[in-house]
Amino acid sequence: MATRRGALALAAALAALIITPGGISAAHADPVKIRIGWSTMPGHLIPVLYSKPEILKYYGKSYTVEPIRFRGSSPQITAMAAGEIDMAAFGPLVLALAVTNARLDAKVVADIIQDGVGDYHSETFMVRADSGIGKVTDMKGKRVGTNAIGSASDTAMRAMFRKNNMQDKRDYTMVEVAFPNIPAMIDEKKIDLGTVLQPMSDQLLATGKYKVLFTSKDAMGPSQLVFLTANGKFLNDNRQALMDFFEDHVRAVRWFTDPKNHDEAVKIIANFMQQPPETLGYLFTKEDYFRDPFMVPNVKAIQESIDIAVDLGLAPRGIKVDPDYVDLSFVKEAQKRIEASQ
Repeated sequence: MATRRGALALAAALAALIITPGGISAAHADPVKIRIGWSTMPGHLIPVLYSKPEILKYYGKSYTVEPIRFRGSSPQITAMAAGEIDMAAFGPLVLALAVTNARLDAKVVADIIQDGVGDYHSETFMVRADSGIGKVTDMKGKRVGTNAIGSASDTAMRAMFRKNNMQDKRDYTMVEVAFPNIPAMIDEKKIDLGTVLQPMSDQLLATGKYKVLFTSKDAMGPSQLVFLTANGKFLNDNRQALMDFFEDHVRAVRWFTDPKNHDEAVKIIANFMQQPPETLGYLFTKEDYFRDPFMVPNVKAIQESIDIAVDLGLAPRGIKVDPDYVDLSFVKEAQKRIEASQ
């Protein structure tokens, strides 16, 4: 009887471990799969951040990551609404549309890239040097290449045109073109102006055949160009695993942006992009976008960009980002953990 009583007690104890929250360590639970949308490399970094297992403490233990590529920020709204991704690389207008149109429970959780901060790079909008286009008003009757209507670069272009009293369809025509195809479209005169990303921006300028008509900073000042946005329910349902994920995420970004790792980091990205490393030497220098050292997004800049987008008529109404659509607890906890370990 004593043996039976002891067996029953052991069974009860094991059952308590199974049903009690936190009773089983994350190492013994199935890792949470995190599906993350992205659109641009090397800017977003998301597809390569988890390629250095030695700097990741929790990958494969409490979480795994599946990066999923999209043409731009706005197509990720549909994917998140359909439950196909858990996090997305959004621009400010896309966040507003996700909330007001798609009614998503979307939370800004981390920085990805910021534009025009201090001496750091600002997105370039280029024309052919022989186009006769020397100022924005020379774009009347011309064609403009945009990667996706409502994207961060699309909003910046429209803001610059608005500054010059120009409107879409009345004064110019917008044509959706994937980022990699924009330089060829400009060269073939199928569009007259478009967003050209690094490293192509510097490469085209070096030929003398192209020039920058304006930058995103000219249009909007320093801005939070792209940021990581998560489904609110997903955050709530997987909070502990996501605390681990964000610690690793921030550690990975800090490793890639550390000058002492520059050559190796560039090589990893070059291999992913199937480009020679020497074409990506600008990465993580002042010729690149600014990334916050602890991935804390500039919420004030997001709000300002949304306000501009509403003024441009790109969104039916605005939103108050803070506190309704932001959760910085994950990157703040990541910062505390990392600083405590140093």
